[in-house]
Amino acid sequence: MDLIQRNKDASYLKFDKYVNYDDPAVKAKAFELTKGLTEPIDKIEKIYYFVRDEIYHTWDTKDDIITISASDVLEKKTGMSYAKANLLAALMRANGIYTGFCYQRIKHFSSSNKLALHALNAVYEPNLKRWVRLDARGNNYEFNADFSLNERNLGYKIRPELGEFEFNDLIAVPLPSTMAALERNTNAMYMFFNDLPDYDS
Repeated sequence: MDLIQRNKDASYLKFDKYVNYDDPAVKAKAFELTKGLTEPIDKIEKIYYFVRDEIYHTWDTKDDIITISASDVLEKKTGMSYAKANLLAALMRANGIYTGFCYQRIKHFSSSNKLALHALNAVYEPNLKRWVRLDARGNNYEFNADFSLNERNLGYKIRPELGEFEFNDLIAVPLPSTMAALERNTNAMYMFFNDLPDYDS
């Protein structure tokens, strides 16, 4: 899928309260992960695997905790896809790698009639001169995503017949509906079953 860049280039390097790579701990981790690496592809791969494998998805650990900002996710080592995407963007941008947010609408596991958003990222690979999507949700027995530049290797297979959909928008800031859901909830398990947002909610 060709992504449509919705913001100016510089927007994909900015920090804010969610992608807060101005935080000392986030900045230190970003440089620790890429120490000694010079090629963008090597930096991208190292950061991707750190967020995918060493930051746990809240559902997989059945943890009630909700994290939002990159620094919060890094400190607590857990987050939903919305929060893990913030951390991945922060670590990439701290290293000068253009990074955005993109989304899929998938069938919600707790209800046969409910659709909800799943967040992933896209990074700009300067040698290829194109955006590459990465899904750092974290793998389990039914979800398997991996790092790949040349083939689509995301975790979810979209099923249009069920109303699932991949958005081609590439935005520089997290979708407001996802951040609002994280901010208004205090229990992750409650949020999973009752308050996962859709694209325009």
